[in-house]
Amino acid sequence: MTASSKGRVKLFGFWVICADMAAQYTVPDPTTPAKMYMTYQGLASYLSSGGDNYWVIDTDYDNYAITYACRSLKEDGSCDDGYSLIFSRNPRGLPPAIQRIVRQKQEEICMSGQFQPVLQSGAC
Repeated sequence: MTASSKGRVKLFGFWVICADMAAQYTVPDPTTPAKMYMTYQGLASYLSSGGDNYWVIDTDYDNYAITYACRSLKEDGSCDDGYSLIFSRNPRGLPPAIQRIVRQKQEEICMSGQFQPVLQSGAC
């Protein structure tokens, strides 16, 4: 699977640019399709490139998907540097009933209150 994303990012703590990223996902173990490896690269030299372990935590296939990625592991195998994203099929966000489900999942993965909405205006 491949994906692309474009949007505004802040580099070096002050420089705001319109980023263009590409990613390719592979499934190392077909018996666990929710666990993938994401290889990504910025389409400009100053954007980062690398690879993350990537999991789909929960989805209803129609409204949302909660994902978690780990950039680096500690010696004990736990995540040292991770992030989570919530995807919505509706650019205006999730309906209240789905928001409650997503908030419960955020609690379960110990990331409650750590998400920020991203406006889908098409502008960078």
